[in-house]
Amino acid sequence: MLNKFNKIPDFTGHDVFVGLDVHKGSWAVNIIVDDIEHRNFAQPPDPIILSNYLTGNFPGANYFSAYESGFCGYHHHRKLLELGIQNIVINPADLPTTDKEKNSKRDPLDSRRISSYLQKGLLSAIHVFDPSHEQFRSLCRMRWTAAKENRRIKNRIRAFLNYYGINPPAYLKPRFWSNRLLHWIEELKLSYDSGTLALKYLISDYLKNRELLLEVTKNLRRQVKLLYPDVYTLLLSVPGVGPLTAMCLIAEIGDISRFRSYKQLASFVGLVPRSHQSGEKDYPGELTYRSNKYLRSALVESAWTAVRHDPALLLYFKERLPGHKSQHIIIKVAHKLLNRIRNVWISHIKYCKGLS
Repeated sequence: MLNKFNKIPDFTGHDVFVGLDVHKGSWAVNIIVDDIEHRNFAQPPDPIILSNYLTGNFPGANYFSAYESGFCGYHHHRKLLELGIQNIVINPADLPTTDKEKNSKRDPLDSRRISSYLQKGLLSAIHVFDPSHEQFRSLCRMRWTAAKENRRIKNRIRAFLNYYGINPPAYLKPRFWSNRLLHWIEELKLSYDSGTLALKYLISDYLKNRELLLEVTKNLRRQVKLLYPDVYTLLLSVPGVGPLTAMCLIAEIGDISRFRSYKQLASFVGLVPRSHQSGEKDYPGELTYRSNKYLRSALVESAWTAVRHDPALLLYFKERLPGHKSQHIIIKVAHKLLNRIRNVWISHIKYCKGLS
């Protein structure tokens, strides 16, 4: 490795594997060179520092690195690629772990596992969106968060009323959050001013969040029509897929062609069951814990709408309903709905209602 004329190390043709356990304040780094562990150390969270260390100690080598997806997103990944380090981002659940390693978790051990499995070719990279789509996805998820908070505030108001034995009149249909119901709640006066003020603050919190939700939704519709007008129109042709579901599909999937088969797409969404097989016995379970929570919930909700608007899906649902729970059958409907969405997206042909 040393040039006998100038004594400068030359690692041309050699591979350097770097495992990174990234945190906000520091990185745990483990380096393997030619099957030999070079060093395990901590450094500031800066890709340039790592690049300078690698180029200074192993000039001319091929640099490979990996870290687990998490709070820091992909900006470190992009910077490492710019610096000539072939980095991948992995799903933490895909990193093989023994029971002993689970019971003695330490950052140096985590970085050593990453570099070791990276060297052996046992790590698979997750899909990294381009910055434009990544930020569109953030806006879509912001809308999901605002809607979730909106439901929470409504539940707080309902709990407050129940606590004091206040029941809205039946004509207001308390199950539905209408403006009439909201106005009735705003006019309520409790027996003491402190209780009335508490209710007033809850209502104020709800109105602020509702305004935020409407603003985010409006801007999200504007962005999807600007960036993805063709795909958005295609998805809306599928029965059960409304504007919010279509935007969620575009934001979370991005390029549908990155999934080589429908099974891969269904696995990404989380519409596959857990299973436990031993010998001749096979125990199918509930849906897998591993899923895209935004897509799976959106598709299940859309499936309930689809059975009311698509005769083929309605027939499919009714034929399988006897003897089964409707919640289980609707998952099968969501499967068919996802398959139709994929076919429409790939073929660029609008859906024709009534085809199975």
